[in-house]
Amino acid sequence: MPPTKKNLKSNRRGNPASRAAQPRTRRDGAPSAPAGASAGSAPAGAPPGPAPAQGVQGVPPGLTSPQTTPPGLAPGKAAGQNSPPGLAPAGVAGQSLPAGLAPAKAPGQNMPPGLAPARAAGQNPPAGLAPAKAAGQNPPAGLVPAKATAARPAAAASGRSRGTAEAAPPETVEPDTPPVSNADDDVPKWAAKAVEELLTPTYWLDPGESGEPFSATVRFSGRRTDVTGKLQPRDSFWQEETVDGIIPGSGPVAITAEVRGINPGEWTVTARSVARVGGRPYRSYPPPGHDPAGVYRVPPPRRVEIPAEPAATIHTSTLLRSKVPGIVRYAYATLVGLGVLVGLGLEALLLSHGHYSLFRPMLFSVIAILAGVIGGKGWYVAVHRGKKFDGWCIQGFVAGAAVVVAAAALAGPGIPAGAFLAAAAPALLIGMSIGRPGCFWAGCCTGRPVAARWGIWSSDRRLGCRRAPAQLLEALSALISGVVVLAVVLADGLAQSGPVAVVGLAAYTLARQVILGLRAEPRVWQYGRRVTGAIAVLALIAGIILLVK
Repeated sequence: MPPTKKNLKSNRRGNPASRAAQPRTRRDGAPSAPAGASAGSAPAGAPPGPAPAQGVQGVPPGLTSPQTTPPGLAPGKAAGQNSPPGLAPAGVAGQSLPAGLAPAKAPGQNMPPGLAPARAAGQNPPAGLAPAKAAGQNPPAGLVPAKATAARPAAAASGRSRGTAEAAPPETVEPDTPPVSNADDDVPKWAAKAVEELLTPTYWLDPGESGEPFSATVRFSGRRTDVTGKLQPRDSFWQEETVDGIIPGSGPVAITAEVRGINPGEWTVTARSVARVGGRPYRSYPPPGHDPAGVYRVPPPRRVEIPAEPAATIHTSTLLRSKVPGIVRYAYATLVGLGVLVGLGLEALLLSHGHYSLFRPMLFSVIAILAGVIGGKGWYVAVHRGKKFDGWCIQGFVAGAAVVVAAAALAGPGIPAGAFLAAAAPALLIGMSIGRPGCFWAGCCTGRPVAARWGIWSSDRRLGCRRAPAQLLEALSALISGVVVLAVVLADGLAQSGPVAVVGLAAYTLARQVILGLRAEPRVWQYGRRVTGAIAVLALIAGIILLVK
């Protein structure tokens, strides 16, 4: 609030409260009673003028003697007399003050927060300060109570630091420096995710040998050890991972977390189990009292090593260089690429064996592979309803490649259509049997956790345990179908073996629908397997009929 407007004539009279406390001269020359003094309180026969205060002669009621009142103290009041507006009554020693009134203080004495010091009569208040008020008292006419304008920024700052909902929203303030633009805004999310530095800590537990499936929650916490200067928010973290469907007898079990949004460097990470209401107790693996120098591994045929003691420090790395138990990086790309090369080579050998030209058939085969890659990605995105883009679907690859091969056979690849189909089918199936195990080591298309001895320990990059080897079973079915087709082609020749391509692809598709029941991922469409299986059965019957003829 701006300071109180000053008297243009002089500052002698002060504010209305001070003027009310000053005696006024009447026309007869006698001083008049100050505001708040009762005229009827004077004794009978007293001369005109103010009545003397009790115990003090010659002093108007409500005012103390100038000789005994130190500067800065409020004037005393008689009992029952109202104080002038804006002045706090002076308390008598040993007397309790009414609620909302504060005793006057001597000069130099510290005042409680929120109280203004009393002023002598005629003294103007400092700029920006308002006279002290009793609780519930209205200010005199013409005065506006002072507002705590200086306290607003402090209150807003404390609200921001606490982050509570009760704090009033701060006013918009221009930053001292412009905000730094994020350089990764133009980078696709999948690319930024691939190059981001992260941590992949792992917690090993023993699920036991019997009981019902249960869930486990593990809390990972860490702090960066190579911090220079002040600790930043991205230099520490804590993250909980909850895994459901852990089956006793499928262990040892590895729970791995992907910690993102942290600063790169050396980290000390700890992991501990979190007990939940109604949860089943479990213990870490190796169990307490183990040999620190011992070597522990998962059940055969996998020989994944289990550390006897957790690593003291972990260094951040990109996703492709991170270490997860049971995951072999670059295995997927290596095996898929090898499968493509083996398939193309096998097709070229079959065409050469039948004395056919290679250029046009091989060109169509390369186009079919590209169409299969696009079909695999499109099928994967469609199955996950546009929520995931980081994978492929082998069924989409087969569908895309089959469409191009069929179109090439009708358009004329430069050789008889039957010969082209007979050469492409075994190459496609045997190539998939080589590339499909890459999913097993990459942690995708995983099977359900099982306790059976035929299960193989593998990981989906988050939960490692004994699982149904769905990827390896698919590879085996593709290999069997491809070998059978190849044997028929070599026995009957390319020109007569066109229908066998339809039979081989239909048999593989039908077997795959059965194997999909072993997968861990939930079904997106409950009729998908049935519809695909019915189409495969029809194609299988039609292929057999054409082959017999």
